[in-house]
Amino acid sequence: MNMIYYLLLLVSYLLPAHVLADEWPMFMKDQGHSSYVDKAPTPPLTLKWQYKTEGPVYSSPVVYGNKVFIGSYDSYLYVLDARTGALLWRFKTEGEILSVPAVSDGLVFFGSKDGHVYALDINDGKLIWRHSTGGGVLTSPVIMDGMVYIASNDLYLYALDAKDGKRVWRSLLLDYKYSGIYSSPVYKDGIVYIAGKNGRIYALDGKSGARSWSFTTLSTIYTSPSIYEGILYIASNDRILYGFDLNEKKEVFSKVLDDWAYSSPVVLNGVVFIALKNGSLKGFDIKDGAEKINYKFPDEVNSTMAVSGNSVAYVGCEDGYLYAMKMDKEKVGVIWKYKTGGGVRSSPAVAGNMVYVGSKDGYVYAFGNY
Repeated sequence: MNMIYYLLLLVSYLLPAHVLADEWPMFMKDQGHSSYVDKAPTPPLTLKWQYKTEGPVYSSPVVYGNKVFIGSYDSYLYVLDARTGALLWRFKTEGEILSVPAVSDGLVFFGSKDGHVYALDINDGKLIWRHSTGGGVLTSPVIMDGMVYIASNDLYLYALDAKDGKRVWRSLLLDYKYSGIYSSPVYKDGIVYIAGKNGRIYALDGKSGARSWSFTTLSTIYTSPSIYEGILYIASNDRILYGFDLNEKKEVFSKVLDDWAYSSPVVLNGVVFIALKNGSLKGFDIKDGAEKINYKFPDEVNSTMAVSGNSVAYVGCEDGYLYAMKMDKEKVGVIWKYKTGGGVRSSPAVAGNMVYVGSKDGYVYAFGNY
């Protein structure tokens, strides 16, 4: 009996921490870009650790198995111990990394401005495969059913086999006026959704790449879509926040905004929030479109909020602060903030009762309650 007890104890100790701990394994946490956790740590927070890279950090952190994965403008992907910030390993590419990594089945996937998509072993950083595209890869991958979906500035959306990196299909997002793709894809019910800088939003079959519908806005799109209860939300530089019913394949929501958006929309407590270049945070009721929130930050916001079921949200601002917000349905307000040494374009990740974010000062930061 004692032997069985000790064996169980040993097994529980050896199990990877991600079995029990919260994860944030890709950009905006999941395939639908919910950017949501059931519970976020409640401020005030303390700085637990910070790690200095050799360039500004525009990429956002992801957290998996007690590891933090994040890219830097110094062309390295860094993997840090989530509890201590100690460097576990790093991997050098030939271009700056703005892409947010995604972790699945023991591999980490990301793109680089050197035009490649990479897959590395999460334990030691060994290169498993590298896929060449015809342009810099600034977008972030979404992983589903053994496939890696990621867009390149060669104007293609790629579907790659996660095991060997072979191309299953690619789809050209025609662009006669602008260049590049900055929006990252989302996935739901077998369909991949992606927006081009050409202002078009596409729906493609995840297995074949066949297009089922598209919609044209009046300007470029830098934001990434998010999906909530069958509605896809996205903002265009025509200064409109759109909502599309994915079953009906039609526009069902539109709200005129004060400015452009580089951050992505998120939904919390029946309100869709979008942060703007002029520092405004707008919130609209998802049922009737009524404006519920109009909060102003001191500087522009390009970071996407991480929101939670306990109505606490975290977001970065170009004034250098990471902000914690109390998100009531009719009112929001700052309840804590921390000043970094540079603008915060990185989008926070919340996992294991910790908050992680990068800054243009080159540091990766980790905050917690204890």
